[in-house]
Amino acid sequence: MKKKNKHQQGFRIPAWLRLTFRGLELVSPFLAMRSAAYIFSKPLKFKVPEKELKALEGCVHKMEYIPSIEKKIATFTWKNTGKKVLLTHGWSGRGMQLYYIAESLHKEGYHVVTYDAPAHGKSEGKLTNMVQMIAAISHLDNAESSFDYFIGHSFGAMAIFNYCKMESRAKKIVTIGAADNMRTIFADFIASVDLSTKILKQMIDYFEQKFNVVIDDFSPYISVQKLQTPTLLIHDEEDYDVSVDCSYTIAKHHPNATVIKTKGLGHRRILRDDGVMQHIKSFIK
Repeated sequence: MKKKNKHQQGFRIPAWLRLTFRGLELVSPFLAMRSAAYIFSKPLKFKVPEKELKALEGCVHKMEYIPSIEKKIATFTWKNTGKKVLLTHGWSGRGMQLYYIAESLHKEGYHVVTYDAPAHGKSEGKLTNMVQMIAAISHLDNAESSFDYFIGHSFGAMAIFNYCKMESRAKKIVTIGAADNMRTIFADFIASVDLSTKILKQMIDYFEQKFNVVIDDFSPYISVQKLQTPTLLIHDEEDYDVSVDCSYTIAKHHPNATVIKTKGLGHRRILRDDGVMQHIKSFIK
C-alpha cells in the first residue's frame, strides 16, 4: 500500500467538479474554457493560523491603493533603518505566511515589507493574474524608493523574476519553491479539471488576447536569461506542489544563480526553517 506523502499540501480538485467540466466541454467547449479561466484566476482562501495572527502584532499593517489596477492591497511592514527587503507569497497564499522570514530579518536590522497580492488575503478583488501581481510589486518598489532584496515563494517568485527583468535595481534575489514554466501551470490546471488540450490552447489564447501578452514571456526560465542580479534558488526535494527540477531549470538559464536543495520540508514548511533562514541571511549579507 502506497503511503500518503506528508508534504502533499496542494489543493485537490473535487471529483464532482472534474465531472462537471467534462460534461460542460461536451456541450459547449467555449463555456468550459471560460469557466476554467474563471476558476484558474480565482485564488483560494484558507483559515489563518494562530502563529500568523500573533505575528501581526509586531508589524504595521495598512491598505495601499494601486492606481494601475484600481485595487487596494494589504501591506505589512517591520520598520527599520537597514537594507530594504520585499517578501512575496505564492498563489492562494498570504503575506503573513512569510512572517518567520520577516521577523528574522527584522531582528538583523532589515526593513521588511510583505503584502497580500491582489485578490489574496485581506486585499481587494476576487480574480487576479500575473500582470496584477507584477503591478503590485512595482508599486511597492517605487513607494519604498527601491528594495535592496526580493524574496519570493512559489508563484510570488515568478512575479519577482518578471518584475526584475524590466525595471528593478535589486542587489539580490532569493526564491523558494519557484516554478519555471508558465505554460506548464496552465497545462497542469487543465489536466486537473479533466479538460482537453484543445481547451488548454483556447484558454491560453483567451488570456493572451485579453491582456495583450505572450504567456511564455512570463516563464521564469525565459525571464531570467538576461537577468544579471545574483539569485539564490532554494527548493525542497520533497516539494510535491512544484518540483525541485524547476529551480535547476531556472538556474540553467540564469547567468548568475545558485541552487540550494533541502530535504523533508515540502512546499510550505520550508518558509519556517532555521536552516533555510541561515542560507538567506548568508546570501544577502
